[in-house]
Amino acid sequence: MDLWQKAKSFAEEASKRSQEITKEAAKRSQEFTIGASKISDIVTETAKKSKEFAAEATKKADQIKIEALKRADQIKSLAEGISPQIPAAALSLVDSSPATPSSSDLEKFGVTDDLREFVKGITLSTFQDFPIEDEPQLSDIPTVSNVRQDLTEWQARHATLVLSTVKVVTFFIQLFLDGG
Repeated sequence: MDLWQKAKSFAEEASKRSQEITKEAAKRSQEFTIGASKISDIVTETAKKSKEFAAEATKKADQIKIEALKRADQIKSLAEGISPQIPAAALSLVDSSPATPSSSDLEKFGVTDDLREFVKGITLSTFQDFPIEDEPQLSDIPTVSNVRQDLTEWQARHATLVLSTVKVVTFFIQLFLDGG
């Protein structure tokens, strides 16, 4: 009987231990479920906020685009109202240059391949990045219209040769003269 008693006691102990383990497992399962639910809530909230940020960014981008288009239209209409005023003296410099300058003239007036390549790289932003400092109002240099006439004969010929040999610059000058 003693063996029977030990078996019964062992079975009761195993049952009791099994119940404790089951309770502990249920408790941990519930904690994991709560944790997973919290994580799910965080992920859902994050997705919601991301959509809100994306919508706001799209709205801002659209506003910037609309404003940029308005400004571009304003600049275009301002540019259309500007009429080029090139003095006759400057036109005669461009018009009086030979169609194809001689290599000796180019060399004599310092118009090298490197200089022409440099001039080809000049853009509107070049002038914006390096503006001419304001000059005093009164000057003893003669002017035609609002263009100063202070170039020496050599400088004028040098500039004319550069303008006549750099096709991109010539194109822009012609475009400017045509009112384009």
